[in-house]
Amino acid sequence: MEVTKEMVAESISNYCAERKYGTETLTDGFKEKFSNSFVKKYEGQDVEEQSVLTDLHFYLDTAFNASLDINKELTSQFTTKETDYKNQIAELNKKLGKKPKQEPFEIPKELQDQIDELKAYKNEESKKTKFKSIVDIAKKKVRSDLHNSFEKYAKTYSVSLDKDDVEQADDIVKSFQEIFKDSIGDIRPFTPKQIQQQDDDIISDVKPVEL
Repeated sequence: MEVTKEMVAESISNYCAERKYGTETLTDGFKEKFSNSFVKKYEGQDVEEQSVLTDLHFYLDTAFNASLDINKELTSQFTTKETDYKNQIAELNKKLGKKPKQEPFEIPKELQDQIDELKAYKNEESKKTKFKSIVDIAKKKVRSDLHNSFEKYAKTYSVSLDKDDVEQADDIVKSFQEIFKDSIGDIRPFTPKQIQQQDDDIISDVKPVEL
């Protein structure tokens, strides 16, 4: 078979989903460049599909593991540099004592960029955790048959780390109800009485079979 970019892109997408390789490690930019490079490797060759997939999976696993190692190393570097910078400030304050005019300690731009990058990463991870908590709370107020649709809708919501989970869950549920009320009616979970009535209606619709 001929190796095409479309085939490679689809295989990458499927394998990353299967292995749960997120875009924070294997970015869309990496996948695009990798696809182009991988296709060139097999350009003009007639190869077996399984051999190509095995090769592709090996490169993706290697890239993912390398990315994890880099993230761990960067996190360690950030922590070390941030500690060093705090120690420098403490030492500087000791030397300055109680002088009325103290020149502010300026963090080197390279270190500040790294600190900002780490803060942004931690902020994104915190938002993912908070979003899951909010959706779990909100789903308790939504009919079970609507859960899949509700989870897709909830992804459009912008999570705030400063607001209460229950408050944000109520906001999403209210918005979901207002938008889809005309098409799906009341989204609240069925009461035991409603469930029993549904079961009775189904049974009453079943015609007896003569033996």
